[in-house]
Amino acid sequence: MGLAYLETLKSNSLTGAATYSYIMKPSASGALITEATVWELHEVTPVAEMGGVAQMEAKQSLTLIEVKRTPIMQANADYEARGALQYEFATEILQTPIQLIRISDPAAQAVEILDHLVANNVAKVHEDAPLKFLQLIQVLRVASLENIEAIWSQFKARPEYRRFILDAIPVVGTPAAVRFIKEKFLAKDITVAETVQVLLAAVHMVPADVEIIRLISTMAHHRKVQVHPVLREIAMLGYGTMIAKYCAAVPTCPAELLKPIHERAAEAVANADIDEITLLVKVMGNAGHPASLKPIMKILPGFGSAAASLPIRVQADAILALRNIAKREFKFVQPVALQLFMDKTLHPELRMVACIVLFETKPNVALVSTLANALKKETSLQLVSFAYSHMKALSKGNAPDLAPVNIAMKILNPKLDRLSYRFSKAIHLDFYRSPMMAGAAGSAFIINNGATILPTAVVAKARAYLAGAAADVLEVAVRTEGIQEAIMKSPALAENTDRLTKMKQVLRAMKEWRALPQSQPLASVYVKFMGQEIAFANIDKALVEQAVQLATSADAKLLLKDALKALQSGISVQAAKPLLAAEIRRIFPTAVGVPMELSLYSAAVGAATVKVQASISPPLSEPLSAAELLNADIKLEVEVTPSIAMHTFAVMGVNTALIQAAVMARAKAVTVLPAKFAARANIPKLKFKVEALPVETPEHIAAVRFETLAITRNIADLASERITPMVPVIVAADQLSKQRFTSKMSASLASDMARSSEVIYSDLSSEVAPQLNAGTPIHKIICVPAPLLGIKGCFELTSSNAALIKNTPLLNLIGQHAVFVAVRPADGPAIERVEIDIDLGPKAAEKLVKDLPTLQDAPEGRNILLKLRKILETGMRNISSSSSSSSSRPSSSSSSSSSSSSARRSSQETMYKFTKNHVHLHRTSADLSRSSASSFEAIYKQNEFLEDAIAPAVVVMFRAVRADHKLLGYQAAVYFDKANSRVQTIISALAETDNWKLVADGVLLSKHKVMAKVAWGAQGTEYATILKAETGLIDASPAVRLGFEWVKIPAIVTVYGKRLTKYIPGVALIAGITVTEAKNTAKDIELTVAVPTDRSLNIILKTPEMTMSKLALPLPIPLPIRKEDVDRLFPEEDMTEHFKTLFAEATSAQCTSTHDMLTTFNNRRFRNEVPLSCYQVLAQDCTSELKFIVLMKKDRITEQKHLSVKLSDIDVDLHPMGKDVLVKVNGLEVPLSGLPYQHPTESILIKKKGEGLSLYAPRLGLQEVYFDKDTWKVNVGDWMKGQTCGLCGKADGEIKQEYSTPNGYQTKSPASFAHSWVLPAESCRDSTQCRLKHESVKLEKQMIVDGQESKCYSVEPVLRCLPGCLPVKTMPVTIGFHCLPTYSSSVDLSNISGKSVDLRETSEAHMVCQCNDQCA
Repeated sequence: MGLAYLETLKSNSLTGAATYSYIMKPSASGALITEATVWELHEVTPVAEMGGVAQMEAKQSLTLIEVKRTPIMQANADYEARGALQYEFATEILQTPIQLIRISDPAAQAVEILDHLVANNVAKVHEDAPLKFLQLIQVLRVASLENIEAIWSQFKARPEYRRFILDAIPVVGTPAAVRFIKEKFLAKDITVAETVQVLLAAVHMVPADVEIIRLISTMAHHRKVQVHPVLREIAMLGYGTMIAKYCAAVPTCPAELLKPIHERAAEAVANADIDEITLLVKVMGNAGHPASLKPIMKILPGFGSAAASLPIRVQADAILALRNIAKREFKFVQPVALQLFMDKTLHPELRMVACIVLFETKPNVALVSTLANALKKETSLQLVSFAYSHMKALSKGNAPDLAPVNIAMKILNPKLDRLSYRFSKAIHLDFYRSPMMAGAAGSAFIINNGATILPTAVVAKARAYLAGAAADVLEVAVRTEGIQEAIMKSPALAENTDRLTKMKQVLRAMKEWRALPQSQPLASVYVKFMGQEIAFANIDKALVEQAVQLATSADAKLLLKDALKALQSGISVQAAKPLLAAEIRRIFPTAVGVPMELSLYSAAVGAATVKVQASISPPLSEPLSAAELLNADIKLEVEVTPSIAMHTFAVMGVNTALIQAAVMARAKAVTVLPAKFAARANIPKLKFKVEALPVETPEHIAAVRFETLAITRNIADLASERITPMVPVIVAADQLSKQRFTSKMSASLASDMARSSEVIYSDLSSEVAPQLNAGTPIHKIICVPAPLLGIKGCFELTSSNAALIKNTPLLNLIGQHAVFVAVRPADGPAIERVEIDIDLGPKAAEKLVKDLPTLQDAPEGRNILLKLRKILETGMRNISSSSSSSSSRPSSSSSSSSSSSSARRSSQETMYKFTKNHVHLHRTSADLSRSSASSFEAIYKQNEFLEDAIAPAVVVMFRAVRADHKLLGYQAAVYFDKANSRVQTIISALAETDNWKLVADGVLLSKHKVMAKVAWGAQGTEYATILKAETGLIDASPAVRLGFEWVKIPAIVTVYGKRLTKYIPGVALIAGITVTEAKNTAKDIELTVAVPTDRSLNIILKTPEMTMSKLALPLPIPLPIRKEDVDRLFPEEDMTEHFKTLFAEATSAQCTSTHDMLTTFNNRRFRNEVPLSCYQVLAQDCTSELKFIVLMKKDRITEQKHLSVKLSDIDVDLHPMGKDVLVKVNGLEVPLSGLPYQHPTESILIKKKGEGLSLYAPRLGLQEVYFDKDTWKVNVGDWMKGQTCGLCGKADGEIKQEYSTPNGYQTKSPASFAHSWVLPAESCRDSTQCRLKHESVKLEKQMIVDGQESKCYSVEPVLRCLPGCLPVKTMPVTIGFHCLPTYSSSVDLSNISGKSVDLRETSEAHMVCQCNDQCA
């Protein structure tokens, strides 16, 4: 039982052997057996065999004493072979090995146990509640359906009993329990929510057999279940789970069990019922039966015709459903997954999902090598990134069941590591200890389609290894297809049909253009437990609208009103929840005729008491409004007492209904953590308060006990049960555990913390004082006080084990161990409560209870200020001198030193030189030469403490209210000086005898520099540090520098800092960080981050003794920060809007062109020769929505470029005129003085930018279109990535698939690609004056193809002049040709684009045409 979900690994966790010996004596009729002896030995260990094993020995001897009568002669007959002898299990399956119960009246005994559970788990959980819950399960397993019905009828109206019964029924695991669930739901005795909970637990806890499967099947297909979507999903998924469990126990399980599912799947595919297909695929995936492979393959691309009409998410679900089948028959699944992975015509997401399945089939080295070689030729970077990261992550793992992928790392190029997180990734981390045969692994699969910030799908999985077995504990997947688009795009697009007609009219000439499939706004999530999908949900637009409508309905407001009334009246809730967390049993027969059992049980019961009381002043009126609630004074008191008791048993021995003889490891844990809080919120007055009130705590808030016992029981005499500890009880330790916790630590908290790790042995006798010998009992007590809270936490450990025999993991575990955690009142006056007050606004100063003396009041204060001033001025002089002498440094350093190390240090200093280009806000014309330190000091001198001139903006009080009414705690005040851009925070202790303070002063010296001083300690004068942050340049790259300089810091920080420094070089080497020794500024740490490119960082960290650097660190998204942007990092406008703009620029895809050199969204560069007077599609929404089109043409007269942007219901034309750029909206010119232009209905903005104009339409997918005389730029939003087409490409990161023509054909020629996006003319009457068209041309020379003369026609269209026109300018273009034998009949050139390419040759494309009167 409980082993269906486990995958067995190669291990020796369970072994056994038996020997048989016979003594035979010759007789007249043959041989006579006089003695037979069998000796049997079983070994089990949760760790490796060398770590120790537990053994069970069985021995039986039979001796022939005498022969009473002459034996019967054997008859001469033929016997039919009936297989091996089968052991027939009796009641040991129903009998738990934990306890032996004499069950005479199941109903009465179950009621008695229920009474105990209900009565003793009210205020807090009873220590033995889990054991009682296990007793209830055992009794109900013996009970008949009539008994369960009687118990239910007696207690169904009593909520506390009802909950325990419904929690116990699923884990009973008998057909009677399942039938009870079914009948009670159909009779409406239990609600839908209760049925979901009970059924979800039942399908995983009930042992599977044919009868159980039939019951679940009839329930899942019942009409009353079908009308409830959630219950239907749970029942159907549970049906698949039951089949999987049955097939795990019976490998020859028939395929007929899944016949109803297969038939319904075929019907759903025929009807194109997407929701039904999704559900049935998941059911077949749960079942994992090989017979489901063919039905699943019918909806897989490349195997069945139905796949073409199914969404990608359904196809992905079908591929993932193969994983459980692969666990049984990986040879059947592996070829299917391999074919899907290799099929380049499939969507990359499906190929990535196939990669996940393929590596779960444990491919061999040859197959992995094949995959690696295929990736070298792969054009989809999304797939390459995913597969490479997956194999690299697996190669670093040490779990025993990973595929051998090291060979792939030697084949593939390590440059693939440079692919950023815009591309799909697989992450795998594991920890496995072979000696312990235990470990854990975590995997995450991040699938992205268009290199967007938000991935398309994320799958996260946790796997556990224990005792030679493995299981997928939890798996969660989230899919967000279309969500980002639904949030960002304009909602009016779908309603404007005239707009769509106009867009299609523009593209009518591009006859071969094919729209990309439009993603539907959908989010989906599924959860798997132990490899079985237990729930899933699809969230679409209709569901969201329904939820919003429900939340804003009158019923929701009425529900809120009732809830508020109940809170004001007071709510008291008591609840208990039992759980059978684990039941794993392995029972097998032995030679002595009784079964041996290995079992693991874990049960828990949680209880909680919650009391809530609220008061609202003034009372709320009718009808209730949110504004009224926000203007009220609300008080809330909450008292909660959560408690949990958990028992875990591991048993090895004999378990029958009559006797039990076993070795048991028993662990008990009890936790009780009471708490009481009061909160108050007065929003109009900006006053908030939280109080922690005193509560009565138990002797231990947490207690854990573990012991190993030898147990014997006899049903005939239960009173004579014998329980013997395997390690003798230590009397002295028992006595010590009864002692009260004491603390001999000093009153000083610093001293307490320094000694908190020391063990106090002064109260311990010499007999139990810990020694170094193995197996010596241990008893430790550690107490840590918290004077501010008035409590101290104590930790007690008692342990004795059998490691004296041999120091192995198993023997260290055997024995008695106990851990106790207690909370006690601290020494001194009692603390009545702890308060946190937060006050904002002008009246916050009234809360201050302690004056804040200035630093000048103490000699130490004057000294600290002098030190600060000296450091600031010295630092600024050094910077100034280094800046003035930078030009002479190389020559002086070369003349003063000839060593290579000094030259290298000098070059590094030059490389890392930080240049400032800003002036402080607080300087005047008279003191421009003064340093930032002087500016800071001048501001500081004006008003040392802002409380003298400004009221605090925020006051926070954290205090403990003592019984003697003395102050204890801290107060914090925050002051804002807007005139000087200064913020000051002062934190001080409230106790009269405590002079500890912290003063933090920060000043914005300019838009590029922030400086702060932090001082703390006694009177705020013991320690001090200076913090600086400023922007500047390193070479020509924008950079930011953070500085940390200290005057004096605590000694402990210095000690640990020096220790940490020793490990830095080793860690840096692993991380690829360069470390060089250097003599930098003492007592100063500087971190500089430069942005050399928009996708990389240079990081330099300087400490007093070394310089660390990491150059060209790749970024997952581009940073739109350039040299000129340093001046606008802190702009005058709204900071929120500024950072929103920066984020939009960082996440958008950009396409630019300067002097005919075009850079696509994916950063591919090529020269674009633009034909005269013909529009080219630069970028467009390539879905059927056609949200925007950006066109460009070269004017015939001026040969200057014009841009036309079509979006919503407007046409925007941009063209140069002299040095300016003019704009027309729907044919009407907008004067430059009338800019910026805001569209009246859509979020479309046109404004000046630099030397040109910019158009912004983020809700339509166009982040920005910029145009000036020489350049243009198109930025599309992150949510449009992968949905665009045109000269700028798809913005999907697939640089190897960049040159995609309107019909989806991938060309290798950038010129042919550019010409394919030209809008051709239909006739000479075309208003655009374009005289070019697309046509397939014939190769002028004959070629020999496949050994015969052939005529060849271009597969890719070529620009040619209209009939009646002659080319004035041409250019060569290399294109693909399809060849036919010369004797072939007429060629249909209308379908030539779909033909294969036989050769590539150069042809002429017409760029400028001159037409005569014959042009029609």
